[in-house]
Amino acid sequence: MNTKKKRFLAVGRAWLFVCVLMIPLAGCNFFGLPEYELSVTIEPGVQGTPLSGPQVLADLAEVEFNYTPLNSLHTVEVLVDGGRVAASGTVTMYKNITLVARLVDIRAVWNVNLNKSDGTSLSTSKVTFSGSDILGGTFSDSRGYAGTWNGASNKITITFGNWEKYILTGTLFSMSGTWSNGTVTGSWSASRE
Repeated sequence: MNTKKKRFLAVGRAWLFVCVLMIPLAGCNFFGLPEYELSVTIEPGVQGTPLSGPQVLADLAEVEFNYTPLNSLHTVEVLVDGGRVAASGTVTMYKNITLVARLVDIRAVWNVNLNKSDGTSLSTSKVTFSGSDILGGTFSDSRGYAGTWNGASNKITITFGNWEKYILTGTLFSMSGTWSNGTVTGSWSASRE
């Protein structure tokens, strides 16, 4: 009798131990696919899907996103966990993800690099873009040069007013393109400081 009782208690303890181990695993969705939260924020001036708010999705679910500006002169960018991507694409859920759709606003300090057509560096300077609107305004650089900029419909034109006839054109989203000074040309790129 003593042996049966001891065996019963040992089996009971083992079962209790297994149950105690299983409770945290059940809370982690161990017995099914894990779920993650997609938190979407759409800022003013932007429309598209998915809509603002949180969604709980299964592990490895693919979520397509596509956003456009309400005003066709504006340009949209998307931040996925803080990383800048184009206005449309796909995210794969393998963790909690935050997605923010917003209008491109370059009014800040940028490091601008100009290269000659052979690829050698022409100049590097800090350029401060300012203006009352995200579609255009004025700029000044760390060398004392200044001018105007226009950034509409994902195109940007930067025109120096006091540095020979330098004009930079390109894509607003990528902040890169080509420059010209009369018949001399090259490429440029910029990164936000």
